[in-house]
Amino acid sequence: MKKKLLYIALLLLPAWSASSQSLEAILPQGPVQGIVGQEIRIPLTVRNTTNHTVWLRLQEVDREIGTSQQLYYCYDNACDRDNIALRQARPAAFVHRLPPGRQTDFFELVLEAGLVAGQSSATVRIENVRNPDEYVEFDLQFEIAELPREGLLYFSKTVELSDVYPNPARDVAIFDYRIKDDSKEAKIIIHNVLGSVAGEYKLNPFENQLKISVEQFNPGVYFYSLYIDNEGVATKKLVVRK
Repeated sequence: MKKKLLYIALLLLPAWSASSQSLEAILPQGPVQGIVGQEIRIPLTVRNTTNHTVWLRLQEVDREIGTSQQLYYCYDNACDRDNIALRQARPAAFVHRLPPGRQTDFFELVLEAGLVAGQSSATVRIENVRNPDEYVEFDLQFEIAELPREGLLYFSKTVELSDVYPNPARDVAIFDYRIKDDSKEAKIIIHNVLGSVAGEYKLNPFENQLKISVEQFNPGVYFYSLYIDNEGVATKKLVVRK
C-alpha cells in the first residue's frame, strides 16, 4: 500500500511543478531606446497562466541609473514619484487581483531619461502576495541617446540620416549619414508623386555622404524614404528644379 501511495505521489509531482509557474512576464524586445530629456513609460505586463486567482505586488530588486535620472512606478495610472510604496509597507491599493487566464498592465515603470546619454537598467519583481515563491522578474535595459541634431531626418542606434540638401535641388541632392551598425542594410529610395521608383541608392557603411545627381529627374515634387533592412522608417519631400 505504501508503495502504491508513493507511486501516485510521483505521478502527481510533475503536474504540481508545472502549475507552480503561475505568472508570465511579457517583456519588451531588446533594450528600450530613448533620448535625453524623454520620459519613457514601460507597462509591466503579467499574465496569470493558472486556473486560480493571484494577488500581485511589485518589488524593485535593483536599479542602475544616472544621477540626473529618476525612476518611479505607477499603479493603475496613479504614479508614485517618491517611490514611497517601495520603502514602506504597501497600501492595499497597490496590490492587484488577477483572475486566472487574464493579463494586466496595472503596474508601470517610468524612467525620466535625464540630461546625459548612456545606459541604465532596472530589475523589477512582481510576486504573488499569497505565495511569494511565485513571481516574475523584468530585467530592463535602457539606451539613452543624445538629442538629435537639427536637420536630421532619422536618428537611432543603428543609423543617422540628414535631411536632403539643397532642397530644392537643381544639379545634385546630398545626404549626410552615419551607419553605426554595419550589419544593417540601409538605402534611400526616391519616388515620384505617382509612387513610381525614380532611383534607389544603397548607403555604404564605410562612407558618410551620398550625392545623387538629379539632372535626369523631371522638375517637380519627389519623396525620398530611408529603408533599413527593407523596412521603410522615414519619408520626406524633395523638390527638383531646373
